[in-house]
Amino acid sequence: MITKSAQPRFSLVAGGPFHQLLNILKLTGENRLPSKSGAFVLALLAWSLPALLLIIQTLADDTYSGRDFFSDWTVHTRYLLAIWMMLAIEPYADKRLNALVQHFRTAKLLPGSSHAAFESALRAADRRSASTFSEAVILLSVIVWSVYTAHVSLALTGTGWDGVLSGGESSLSWAGEAARFFSTPLFLFLVMRWFWRLLVWTLLLHRIARLPLQLTPLHPDRLGGLGFLSIYPSVFSGFLFALSCVVAAAMIKDLGMEERTMETVWLALGGWFLVSMALFIGPLLVFVRPLYVLREKSLLEYGRLASQHHVAFHRKWIDANHSGEELAGSDEPSAAADLNATVEIVQQIRFIPVDMPAVIQLLAAAGIPMLAVVASKVSFGELLKWFLGTFL
Repeated sequence: MITKSAQPRFSLVAGGPFHQLLNILKLTGENRLPSKSGAFVLALLAWSLPALLLIIQTLADDTYSGRDFFSDWTVHTRYLLAIWMMLAIEPYADKRLNALVQHFRTAKLLPGSSHAAFESALRAADRRSASTFSEAVILLSVIVWSVYTAHVSLALTGTGWDGVLSGGESSLSWAGEAARFFSTPLFLFLVMRWFWRLLVWTLLLHRIARLPLQLTPLHPDRLGGLGFLSIYPSVFSGFLFALSCVVAAAMIKDLGMEERTMETVWLALGGWFLVSMALFIGPLLVFVRPLYVLREKSLLEYGRLASQHHVAFHRKWIDANHSGEELAGSDEPSAAADLNATVEIVQQIRFIPVDMPAVIQLLAAAGIPMLAVVASKVSFGELLKWFLGTFL
């Protein structure tokens, strides 16, 4: 959150009632963000509460057995891995996002006339990200969703650790009730909180893209100086990895309950990759227009300059019938070559500030957990044969 100092500190991560609660519970570090041990405590609590209750109910009720809880990877990925990771990566995300925002200032991308609007946009984004109202809406929504969908989920999956389905009627177990009112809402709250940050970040980038930025057409990043924004997807790659683990576990569970063709699996995986890329690269599309305008304007300006120079060069050396010997000692051919190179650089300006390493990082975060899905349908030998046939 922004603090009172000579240079306000921006954060889309710190602040809000949830962090205040974690601070009271001593689960935060010096930066008042969740510590890795604090994240582990919350994840362990979300997992162990239903586990403890199912053990107690198993001992108290001979007709109930919740042993499938310990073999249900959707439980482990949601309550242990995803909750821990979504909390543990917050300090890293906070540092990286703050560095990106600071770069707009230090790289002189903002003319003096844009400073006030830029700072106003930061304050608005900071306020939204730590809003009590937004967290309250998220919390209420996930509780309502969890409470009213628990029985629906049980009806779809059948009798298990979370309850019993008999005669079309579902009855939740003690562990199912704990997951319904605590573990699942905590998981969904953290997921929606990260999506809320992504939305606030997108709105902030949109406001910045509308400012009269000082973009440089000859910048070596071929993005007018905005190439540093390709760092941004790494901020959310940990969140994407956590989501992918949950999705992969759910797909494996579904494949165990109902037979699916390999074509259906590949289609589902392709859809997940497309959604992932759209979600986490999509915010950078707000810079398409300013970069398009920069390229178009620069092509006209540098093209005009090159044309004027080359016309003058032609008149001086060709029309006047000068010899090659006279041209040998002149630096004008070098100047002409430099102008040509300049125009080529302008022609190479790209419209989306993202590079291949950023895309690969997102694809890895989305794809590595999906290898387990593929392995559940295809043997290692067949997978290796396909890989060698495709890439060799």
